Amino acid sequence: MSFLFAGPIGSSPNSLGREFSEALKELSRPRPEGDQVALAIERAAKRAGLTYWRAFDIWYRKARRIDAHEAEQINEALRLKREKAAADEYQELKIRLAKLEASLLVHANPHVHRDHHGAAGRLVRKRG
Repeated sequence: MSFLFAGPIGSSPNSLGREFSEALKELSRPRPEGDQVALAIERAAKRAGLTYWRAFDIWYRKARRIDAHEAEQINEALRLKREKAAADEYQELKIRLAKLEASLLVHANPHVHRDHHGAAGRLVRKRG
């Protein structure tokens, strides 16, 4: 089994400890107003597949080592969270674009027509 050891300040393992701590903090977001840190750690632990106390030690950089499988779990959870956020943002942009398109079409702007070649269908300004 591989381990990642926390070392003295300035060493590479110490920066890894900071990175995993920050990763857990990112996994805990969004944090509602007034959210307690304990609840944030619990959310991060659940998303990363860690126990609460293991996540607590990593969060506060008290962990003397991080097992390779723990690092993989945290990284995978973070990757999935970021992919979901990107997909959600893409969906929101598609909805916003559709609303803008509908608004332009409702107003029957003669300078705008629908380009049916795009995947989502785009509005383009007529030239001339």
